[in-house]
Amino acid sequence: MMLRIIKTEFEKLKRFHILLVGLIGMAFPAILSVFTQAVVMEEAKVQNFDFAALFNSSIWNSVTIFMPVIFTLIGGYLINREYTDNTLKSILPVPVTFRRLLFGKLIAMGLLSVLFGFYSFAVTLIVGLLSGVPGLSVAVLIKSLLQMVGIAACTYIAILPIIAFTSKMPGAFMGGVIVSFILGYCAMFIKNALGCSLYPILAGFTVIRFDTGTFMNTSEPANLMLSFLSLAVMLLLAVTIVMLTNPPQAASENQKHKKHKKSNLFLRPGQRSR
Repeated sequence: MMLRIIKTEFEKLKRFHILLVGLIGMAFPAILSVFTQAVVMEEAKVQNFDFAALFNSSIWNSVTIFMPVIFTLIGGYLINREYTDNTLKSILPVPVTFRRLLFGKLIAMGLLSVLFGFYSFAVTLIVGLLSGVPGLSVAVLIKSLLQMVGIAACTYIAILPIIAFTSKMPGAFMGGVIVSFILGYCAMFIKNALGCSLYPILAGFTVIRFDTGTFMNTSEPANLMLSFLSLAVMLLLAVTIVMLTNPPQAASENQKHKKHKKSNLFLRPGQRSR
């Protein structure tokens, strides 16, 4: 059943323009890296800007700006479509619980995030070749591919609770996109090793063995165990949020019940029983 839900989500994605938005957005980290290197002042340029430096810059831009926003946008959009298209009425009567549906969508988005990692690697490679960046080797390609795919998975786990939480309310995913953007942007200002280990979005860098010294002006290594723990907490938090999420119908009934109970406070005992 879960495989069928995931397959259905990928079938739906083919029809949504939001996928095109994601593909365009994930092309920007590499383009931004080459553009910045070309226009920045001579003193601020990366010396020996080769393919290794290009891949590193693309990974940094992806994590601090693009991946959190794009993953939250597409993941939230996939869930929100069930509200806006009013398809939950058709889905919930069949033997698929709302929680299982949410898990299916989140797993599908996780797989898509990994695919975006492959895509980002390919775009960076093409941009580098077209720009005439030197220093391409098999070792750089293998290392960069593993890091791109790994950081995509880690970044998705880091923002997963945001997607899970905003799935509770129709239209709330755009608020989640703003929160993800702020979390990614704030990551650029964390400079100490403990913060890098505990801050979920930065924890992925430690897990994939990414050298953040060039971008964060720090040579102190982050703690690998704390980084894994940080991501594990995010994953557990997301699962907990989904498990505590009521189906929209049940949530609506609870709301009505609370509203009814509240209105009864203003009635006399004899009137409440009517």
